[in-house]
Amino acid sequence: MKQIGFCHGVLFKTRDAYSKENIDIFKKCGCNAIEINCHSYLEAEKLEGMLSYLEGFDYVSIHLPNDIKYKNDERTKSLLAKIDDFYMKSGAKLAVVHPDLVEDWSVFDDYSINWAIENMDDRKNSFRYYDDLRKFFTEHRQWNLVLDLGHCNANDKTMALADKLISEFENIIKEIHLSGYETLHDPLHKTKQVEIIKYCGELDAPIIIESIFEESDGIAGVKKEFDYILSNLK
Repeated sequence: MKQIGFCHGVLFKTRDAYSKENIDIFKKCGCNAIEINCHSYLEAEKLEGMLSYLEGFDYVSIHLPNDIKYKNDERTKSLLAKIDDFYMKSGAKLAVVHPDLVEDWSVFDDYSINWAIENMDDRKNSFRYYDDLRKFFTEHRQWNLVLDLGHCNANDKTMALADKLISEFENIIKEIHLSGYETLHDPLHKTKQVEIIKYCGELDAPIIIESIFEESDGIAGVKKEFDYILSNLK
């Protein structure tokens, strides 16, 4: 079975994302992977308390906060020290950052972390298409790519963009982000966008599902999404 699971915050509208109860929902679905999305700078304080909940997952990654500009300053260094501590203690395999938030890439150089950026969606002005990404990886050869297939779909409904990114960057794609994309990170069992799921079969990389659930979906919606994706993986 592929390494596949959820971003831990997909149920944030219904429960405390950092609770054991939340993590156990994903385990009961049969997930063997999880990404901890440390959504804000302040949430980094909660990482230490999660370590015992992550036992049993074959793959763990962490997504860095998106409410901070990454500079060579004390605030950034303080955050990255917490990320580094969690990364080492959890046995995480990858740490993901939104590239449009980085003002100084050198601040990441002091850590023995497997760093990655992800391709951005249609709300952003950069890092959406091949040319931006090619330029970045030419200049930062130690970095990896998280291929967000929902973001590809947001930028190009034909999915030719996904074809191009896989063709050019397959050797550095270390994780896949997966969700539907009619509005923003929609459950695939609702959008029925099987054309997004099919790309997962082309890559030997862990799959992290980022579909966001409403209160009306309930816990059953998580299992329904997981099973729908599994049934459409080729």
